[in-house]
Amino acid sequence: MTMQGTGEEWRAMDKATGQYRPDDAVLARAKQNIEHVRKRDVELRVLDRDGGPLADEPVEVVQTRSAFPWGERLWRLDRMIRYGNDRSDTGRYYKKLFAGLLNAANCLCYWTERDVNDGPKIEDIQGDPQMNGFAGCVAWAASEGLRVKGHPLFWSIAKCVPEWIKRYDYATQMKFAEVRVRNLVARFKGKVSIWDAVNEPMWEPAFKNLAKRHWPHIEPIAEIADYVEPVLRWCREEDPDATFLINDYGMEVDKAGEGNGPVAADGTVVSAAMQRKRYLALIRELQERGMPPDGIGLQWHTGGWVDHATQLAVYDEMQTAGLPLHITEFWAHTGHLRERDMPDGEVEQIQADYVANHLTCAFSHPAVDGFFFWGMLGDAIKWREHSSHSLRPLYHRLDELLNREWMTRLSLRTNAEGRLAFRGFHGSYVLRHALSDKTRRGVSFEVAHENAMPLTIRTVRAGSTGPDRSPAQISVL
Repeated sequence: MTMQGTGEEWRAMDKATGQYRPDDAVLARAKQNIEHVRKRDVELRVLDRDGGPLADEPVEVVQTRSAFPWGERLWRLDRMIRYGNDRSDTGRYYKKLFAGLLNAANCLCYWTERDVNDGPKIEDIQGDPQMNGFAGCVAWAASEGLRVKGHPLFWSIAKCVPEWIKRYDYATQMKFAEVRVRNLVARFKGKVSIWDAVNEPMWEPAFKNLAKRHWPHIEPIAEIADYVEPVLRWCREEDPDATFLINDYGMEVDKAGEGNGPVAADGTVVSAAMQRKRYLALIRELQERGMPPDGIGLQWHTGGWVDHATQLAVYDEMQTAGLPLHITEFWAHTGHLRERDMPDGEVEQIQADYVANHLTCAFSHPAVDGFFFWGMLGDAIKWREHSSHSLRPLYHRLDELLNREWMTRLSLRTNAEGRLAFRGFHGSYVLRHALSDKTRRGVSFEVAHENAMPLTIRTVRAGSTGPDRSPAQISVL
């Protein structure tokens, strides 16, 4: 699919009515792909504690967590922790609603942030690192069993580089950056499993050229790689087991309302297609240097209102690098709908429909390994005074998708050999069986793409003979 022009024609909206126009054929194929990409055939062999088959036994197979990370930024919680409000009624409700909907969290660790907001600032004042917000978010997310992501380790942009560092020469600045990156990764090793290691290099200057910034700043690929390569190396030396991403935006469609796109200092008109090609060129350069990222981060800050064929075509193009794709910062803003004076209920329903379909397409694509929102809970929950709140259609729609439609829950019966079979989503499960008429017992197991089948599950149900010699356990044959 060729993608050229202003980008306006790709938006999934009817310009005359403002209504969202889903492509039913694309969505139908996406739903079929989910069945193929995100699920697998599972065989279980269920034994009693003496090793005999648990025959003709009714059981429940319940998925407890998806293997696919669905996350959201923790900007609001970070702020509450810094101001001591995380244990307030609002904080308790926020944490409950977050963990009840999602299985991953994006914790924020900016070196600094722009002065006009109250964003997380790790070391805005030299020698006075403030880690309580980030560390508190990591600890809370881990306590809830959420997969933890950190954002960002290195961002070459003036608003995210502390003023105090600018009085040093470039070599010294890079040393400060190295200490920051190494300390964060080392301190949270084993707790943070995904990092946005480098943020937005395709639109911003290389660190040594920061003072010359002219947005969009189109650097030669080699000069971008010159500073990205050591950052990735520092990260991997401190935690070889985490996933380190490059994260960038503007890859889906050209910015509407700006003609053919923004203009660089040399007069180059910068389009989304151009930036995708440059992004892929950076990945190839890093691969040739032996230091590629573990995945390609794609933001989606155009409001999200892009038709789904274009959405999938972008994924297809970017997967040619041979790396997993992570949707890192998605949101579907509604300003263009509210400008039409639509009733709030209609705006909220259109938004919920679009977001659900956008997620369906992302989940259907085999190259996409994770999906993180950027401010979704602000639209999904309506907060009133103090802790008073109500859930909007978006929250309910996402809850239905993430926690019901895309999770497996079955009532089954073992056969005479204690075997059963089903097709289920990848993730964590329990098999629940009766201990008595009133008591059930769950045994945990994992369903992954690479599992050998059948899985053998030993329960604590008594067999016909033998002592109680085997605790509940699972092993792969």
